Amino acid sequence: METRVLVLDDDVYCLDIFIEYLMDKGFHVLSFENPTCPVIEQNLETCPMNAPCYDLVLSDNRMPEMTGLEFFLYQEQKGCKIPTGHKALISGDISWEEQKKAVSMGYKMFKKPTSLHLIDHWIDGILDQEF
Repeated sequence: METRVLVLDDDVYCLDIFIEYLMDKGFHVLSFENPTCPVIEQNLETCPMNAPCYDLVLSDNRMPEMTGLEFFLYQEQKGCKIPTGHKALISGDISWEEQKKAVSMGYKMFKKPTSLHLIDHWIDGILDQEF
């Protein structure tokens, strides 16, 4: 089964790098410049999915509509099935408070610019646990 990755970043250059990199690794990648999921798109009270809609989520933190951290917390409140540890914030602009909250909630943090090798290591750790 193909690994599904959601990538969110309002910086199109960064978005393109992550898309190309992840696709080259054989992942199915869906990307947006703003946080989105079925709950947001359809204005639902709870997540309608019976299983995770993505295997991994990589999100910038500072975006126009909401931060990546706000998006992750919103997903949690709505019953998102994606495991918390399968979500990562990648940001060059995140406050200490946001970073502390993200890590305490179980999200992975990467500081921009980051090495793709570090992201690889995180992904490999998750995939090794799954299979």
